[in-house]
This record gives sequence, structure tokens and C-alpha cells, in this order.
Amino acid sequence: MKRQVAAASGVVSNARKWVTGIITTLAALMALMVNARNLGLSPWLGLFDPSYADRAARRIVLAPRSDTLRAIGDTALVTATVTDARGATLAGATLEWRSSDSTVAAVDSTGVIVARAAGRAIVEVHVWEVTARIAILVRPTPVQIRVAGDSARRLADGDSLRLVATVLDARDHPLPVPVPRWRSTDAQVVRVDSGGLAVALAPGRATLTATAGELETSVRVEVMLTPSVLVAERGDGQRALAGRALPEPLVLQVRTRTGQPVPGVGVEVATEDGEGTLSTAAATTDPRGRVRVTWTLGRRAGTQRLLARIPLVDSAFTIRADADPRPGDARVEVLDADVHGTAALPLVDPVRVRVADSTGTALVAVRLSWSTPDGGGVVGDARTDSLGNAEARWTLGNRAGTQRLLLQVGHPRYTPARTITAQARAANAAALALTSARPAKDGTVRLDVRVRDAHGNAVEATAVALAASIGSLSATRLVTDSTGFAQAVWTPPVGRRTGARISATIAGTKISTTRPLEATAPSPGKRPPER
Repeated sequence: MKRQVAAASGVVSNARKWVTGIITTLAALMALMVNARNLGLSPWLGLFDPSYADRAARRIVLAPRSDTLRAIGDTALVTATVTDARGATLAGATLEWRSSDSTVAAVDSTGVIVARAAGRAIVEVHVWEVTARIAILVRPTPVQIRVAGDSARRLADGDSLRLVATVLDARDHPLPVPVPRWRSTDAQVVRVDSGGLAVALAPGRATLTATAGELETSVRVEVMLTPSVLVAERGDGQRALAGRALPEPLVLQVRTRTGQPVPGVGVEVATEDGEGTLSTAAATTDPRGRVRVTWTLGRRAGTQRLLARIPLVDSAFTIRADADPRPGDARVEVLDADVHGTAALPLVDPVRVRVADSTGTALVAVRLSWSTPDGGGVVGDARTDSLGNAEARWTLGNRAGTQRLLLQVGHPRYTPARTITAQARAANAAALALTSARPAKDGTVRLDVRVRDAHGNAVEATAVALAASIGSLSATRLVTDSTGFAQAVWTPPVGRRTGARISATIAGTKISTTRPLEATAPSPGKRPPER
């Protein structure tokens, strides 16, 4: 019995589930049918036919018939009135809206049109088989010019600034045209090109105006004198004895980037490594942008430096001065004892020296000058190196013998020049001279031979060959002495007057000369005895 009751209960429960499912499905279908038109599914489902208003529609009247939107984002509401064949207004008709170019003008399902970009679009509305159109023109109208940034600017003299001006419509949308053009009320203070590049030229104020059609806007610009560089107007490169004040005070000037002086600017000065003393460590520029500083050099000979700068400006500047050795405090040692070469030619090796003070400490970066009083030339170091050394390339003068090279260390008023000597030998033989004396009583003639180089120096130890066309010579090969001189004797034939040609040639060269001679030798019985 209990089993039969339980089975009956299960059947009832399943029946309830089936009934509930059928009711739910029917409700969903009914909802779908109700919303089919709104979802655009009626034609596809084939469940509904158009409404009476849709079928009865014969005309759609739009208001306005056309419209122009003046700004991107502007909206326009188009009213659509649907009428039947007798002109009666139909309510409940289904309106479908669309735009020929939604990038220019977009329309929603209620007929609200939104401007998207400049251009022209056609908006259509459909009811069943009836269509109406409205032309929409989007023509953004410029209403203002806006410049990025502040309306007042400050520029340093010589600076430049790019101003960006944008033309906007009523809803602040930027328009590509018209393009603003710029001008300046004072081009001597600020120059601006048509594209908005402004350049500050001189201190003062100017107004920069951007114009587009009838619209314009302005930016006020003030150009300030701004310190940029520090220069030595006077006093750089002076020299004085070590430990003494420079002859003239240093005059420093603060300038703008375009070179104008800047008054009222602080300048700081200090000596490098604390050498020497200054009349002031900080000063303010006068109305001409200048400060004056007196500098007493340190006691170390050589190059000394002063550092100057404008605080908070990248303007570090170095001024140099030469500290000359004090009297008697410079010693010059020539590192090469034997200096020699050929006249008029450069020495093979440079002349090297070391400069030190009286204690033997090397004098570093001391000013040097070189000179050659005996001719020739010299190219030498202008200063000693870090070890106190210096060298020079010496070209000897034309004269053979002892030549001098003068080295001046520091100021000649306090330190005498050091003399360096070199022995110059003659160059190769270049000229040969043959002369003769008056004939002796015995008819013999003395011949003199001289050999010179291209500069007239006597050339010693030079072999000269002699030859006579007639008669005899005491020697046919001569060697010049230290004065470039050699002698020989020509004897004419015995007992008759005769002429001869004597030739001389420098051995191994083509250098030669010829001299004619004429003499009468005594007869054999009258010839003087042999000497």
C-alpha cells in the first residue's frame, strides 16, 4: 500500500515539472513576439505584419528641411511628421533614420543629428515604403584664437620661444584653417615670424599678436637682461716678477648672450691653488657691467691663473699671468756641451736646456724667448715643461766659425740672456778662384788658389788639381789650408817668351777655372841658381 502511494506521489511531481516548463516556454515566446518589432525581427520571424500607421503612411514631412551646424559636436533635432493619403497625421509609425556619411553627421533613432567633421551629409528617414531626406552642412565657424601657455612671458636676452596658436570653434574644437599669423609691436625688442617663433633681441617689452581673419589674440613678452658670459675686457696675459702686483688691474665684464653689459651682477674671483692675493673675492658689476680686481702674483715663477665666475651661471672663466723669475733666481743648464753643424743648415739635434731656480728646483711654465744674433733662425719652446726642460731647433747662420744662440728666461730687465755657442763649419765647396802674381826675375809665376762655399766661407782640406798648357808646375795637386788657400809656381819654357793657360779643378766636382799667363824665361846661361 505504501509503495503504491509513493509511486503516485512521483507521478504528480513529474507532472508539475512538465506544466511549469511549458508555462515558462510559452511566456518567453510571448515576450519575444511582443518585442519582435522593437528588435527588428518581425520580418524575419514572419509573425507580425506592419502596423496600421506604417501601412497607411504616404508622406513624411521633416522640419527643418535643411540645417547647417557651426561647431564640431553641435546637435540638431529633426522633427518627422507622418501623414496618410488624406493628409491626416498618423501616430505610432516606426521611423528608421540613417546618414549618408556618419563621419560628417551622425543620427540616432530619435532623429538627433550630431556634427562630427566639416562636410556635407544627407540624413534619411524611412516609414515602410516612404522616405524623406534632409541636407546637413557642417561648417565649423572660428570664434576664438587660443595660445598655449600664459598670456605674459619673460625671456632672457637672446632666447627664443615657439608660440602655438590654435583657432577654435564655439565648442573649443581646433580648426585647421584659417592659420594664425603673428606680428610684433616692437621688432627691435622681440622679433616673431609668421609661424610664431619669437626671438628676444633687446631688453624691453613687446606685444605679440596672432591674427586669423577678424580674430586675434595677444601675448605680452618682457625681455630681461640676463647674465650669460664673463669676459676679460682688460688685463689678461700680463706679466710681472713673482710676488709682485700686475701692472694693471683686471677688468672683467658680465655680458648677455648678445653681448650687452649687465649691471648689478655678482662676480666671484679666486686664485688657482691659492697662489697670490686679490683685492677682492667678490664684487658687483657697475652700470657698465664691469668689476675691477688687483692681483698680486704668488712667489712661484711660471704661469699663474685666476678663476672668475658668475654664481648660478655656467660662466667659469680663466685669466692667465706670467710670473717672471726674480733677479738672480734663474739658472740655465745646457744639456748638450758640444754643439756644432754646417753653416746655413739646421743642427741635426735640437738644443736642450733645463731651467731651475737658485735651489735647483725646476721652473715650470716659465716664459722663454730665443734669438740668433749671428744670423740663421731658431724655433723653440715658448715655455718650460713640467720638468723645467725646453728645446729649440737652431738653423745656423751663413758665417763659419762660432755662432751664438741667446735664451732669455723671464723678463730681460731682471734676468740676463743665456748665451749658447755652436761651431759652424763651411758647407761644401761651391766656388774656385785662381789668381797669379807678377812674374819673378827668373820668369816664374806664383799661383794662388782659393776655395769657398756658397756663402763665401773658406773651405779647408779641399783637393785642387792644376794643369798648364805649357811650362811646368811645382805641384799639380794642392790641398787648401784652414783659410781655404793653396799655392803653386809655374815655370815657363827656357829662353823664350811664351803664353800659357793654367786650369784648376776641384777634385771630384765640375767646378773649375782657367787663367792665361805670359812670361819670358831667362836663357840657360842667365838662369838664376836653384833656390
